[in-house]
Amino acid sequence: MPLPPDHPDRAKFVQRAAKVPLKAIVNLGACTGCEVCIQVCPIPGCIDKFGEDPSNFGVFVNYDVCIGCRLCAKDCPWDTIRMVPSASVKGSATSLDTQPNHEHVVFQNPELVPAEVRSFVDKPVFTEPTAAPLFQQWNKEVPNVMGPK
Repeated sequence: MPLPPDHPDRAKFVQRAAKVPLKAIVNLGACTGCEVCIQVCPIPGCIDKFGEDPSNFGVFVNYDVCIGCRLCAKDCPWDTIRMVPSASVKGSATSLDTQPNHEHVVFQNPELVPAEVRSFVDKPVFTEPTAAPLFQQWNKEVPNVMGPK
């Protein structure tokens, strides 16, 4: 669930997140919903899981509170998270708005996520030129040579 509007620290997180140069994009095509990114993220409500079984698991990043710390990208065992310039995702509410394709089941069943993050419905595939190529290359920040890569 995204950080609630009435959370006592929300204003502080949003103010800090607005100043960061990087934001995280999650490629749902490879995300397993393992929740490692949620566990390492220092900001409550920044990364949320959705789905009820492995066929529809995934996570999304709430851009209004993402501070660009890179911990999610560094620790993701499936190498599905990339950091991109904040300007490249400007106008997007979550990483669901910035998917390189719409093959994940959430695009056919948006009710898998809370109504307040369904801004991705009817949006075209994300083709920002600085972000798209990042998913075509190995993430050098992930040192896990024993992982699934």
